[in-house]
Amino acid sequence: MGSAAIYMKRLLEVASSFGVDTARVLREIRISPEALNASDVYYTVEQHIESIALIKSMADIPALGLMVGSRISIADLGIMGYAMLSSRSFGEAIEVAMRFQRLTDPVLHMHYRIENDEAVFTIEPLTVLGDAFEHDVEETLAIWARLLRDCIGDDARLTRTSVTWRAPEYKNEYNKFLGCHPSFEQDANEFAIPARLLSHPLSMANEQASQICEQECETLLKELKRGQTIIDSVRRIMIRNPGQFPSLEVVAKVLHMSPRNLRRRLSESDTTYRNVAEEVRMQLAVQYLSDTSLPIEQVSFLIGYTEASNFHRAFKRHMGMTPKELRAQLTG
Repeated sequence: MGSAAIYMKRLLEVASSFGVDTARVLREIRISPEALNASDVYYTVEQHIESIALIKSMADIPALGLMVGSRISIADLGIMGYAMLSSRSFGEAIEVAMRFQRLTDPVLHMHYRIENDEAVFTIEPLTVLGDAFEHDVEETLAIWARLLRDCIGDDARLTRTSVTWRAPEYKNEYNKFLGCHPSFEQDANEFAIPARLLSHPLSMANEQASQICEQECETLLKELKRGQTIIDSVRRIMIRNPGQFPSLEVVAKVLHMSPRNLRRRLSESDTTYRNVAEEVRMQLAVQYLSDTSLPIEQVSFLIGYTEASNFHRAFKRHMGMTPKELRAQLTG
């Protein structure tokens, strides 16, 4: 699954105001101008990352993510936005947004908790975003600052925010778009709102409309191909240097999350870091055994086992046969 075209449309609107040749951007990321006006068109994560890098190479646009996010209204979220607006309370609207967030955002995942008198939202990546990560988090913060105003009123504000990176030169712009100054170089990317706002009634509440919209969201969620999962992201990082498998702590740092949250996310996907690592090793082992004539001991070393005997045991447990038996089967 990719990002909804409305996000690209808003990104190009901001870029155009800074003199960026948006026609060139679309050509280079292989999206037609007509696609931007189609509600059912999505673009890939790769195109998303490429578009941000290209725009930044063409113009110096401080606070690009914040500016893009501030332009995205609840109506831009399509059927999910209408499902939110027709909810009885802002808390129910948030539950809708959490349940169907993959419809609008395939690169970030959000969850929230109640802590004292605040609802605290944590933003984490679903895939390796590289230089686009800070942009995407800033965009998400600005979107929620606006959603809060769209649903409750102009006086509604985020109470605090925190981000994992150092304060940029445009740090004073955060208050303009978010209504508060973030804390920089923190352990997580988060924002908070007063918990009392969860019970705030919404003026367009309509139970029948809410049910219809949520049913449509369920259908869309089933039809859309899911974007890269946390397991896919961990696998991608491991395969970068197959003979030197990184620790969970290293992978968590690459994904801009804490080791604890990475463990939790993998647990939610019914697996563990150890299981994912073993699956990747076994996939690579099968590839080496079938595509090369390398000795089994060397295959063992290439996939990160210091002892060939440990590799044999793990391979038989995972594949139901020894490496030698698999190679004989493949070449026989």
